[in-house]
Amino acid sequence: MKHNTRFTLRILSACIASFLIACSFAGCGSDKTVNATTESEVSVTEAVETTAAIEPVSTEAQTAESSEPAANTTQAVSAEETTEAEAKKPETKAEIVALYNDAANSAKTDSKSILQNYSISTQTKDASISNKMLEGIANKLISANMGHNKAKDNKLWTTQAEKNANFVVEGQTWASKLTEADIAGATCEDKGDYYKITLKLVDDTTPNLKIGSGHAGKGISIVTKDEIVKGAGSLGMSVIEEPSIKVTYKNCKIVATIDKETGKLLTGNYYQDWTLALTALGIDVEVSFGLENDYKINW
Repeated sequence: MKHNTRFTLRILSACIASFLIACSFAGCGSDKTVNATTESEVSVTEAVETTAAIEPVSTEAQTAESSEPAANTTQAVSAEETTEAEAKKPETKAEIVALYNDAANSAKTDSKSILQNYSISTQTKDASISNKMLEGIANKLISANMGHNKAKDNKLWTTQAEKNANFVVEGQTWASKLTEADIAGATCEDKGDYYKITLKLVDDTTPNLKIGSGHAGKGISIVTKDEIVKGAGSLGMSVIEEPSIKVTYKNCKIVATIDKETGKLLTGNYYQDWTLALTALGIDVEVSFGLENDYKINW
């Protein structure tokens, strides 16, 4: 019986570690990095109490609007100027993607600074675990870890290194390599002084994308399998079957505003649904997150 209890605690610890590792990459509410090297035989009560202290996302925060610029309604525009502007408005998917790519890549290299307004994580569906006894505990842990990432809320990135590290695509010198083939739907709305562009990306059916590959990997800051393995550490990977780790992406969307006259990116809002599936000590685990990041570009 003692052996069975010990083994059950190891399984539960492995699942908790798996979820906390996933939460750390979801941009969760804690501003501390999750430590995956905790003793394997942790107390379930202690783990729940620790994560419950993290501030969950509020209903108001979930519905927070991006900092879309207000249209200038005081400046008179002649009919001739309006016609000219309308003629230049991007209409095709290829034109809209090209306009966004130029604006986003220029923002990363040429802007004065980039303000990250917020980063919010949500749990898009209940965790699925092959051991049903653990599902309730796991979902409580996940719920406690959702919310604002305080390390990224209202942060101003000024140096090139900071912009490369924190603006999409994070860790790269570029912001977008999207092509027409990566886009499921594209719209461009004329808002007076600026265009509002919405890009809905094609869902990725192949798991474990690399940065710059697939569809989401070319324009969204995705969580990669390599990051999950690194975050798990040697202890986490001692109970997680590495070949079982699968990260997939869907419902990715970019909403950007671009100045009509200069072509400069003004704001960018990036959303993704991502799912982590893995096996730890013979138990299959799957959890899905929503991640939204919002930025304002200063010129």
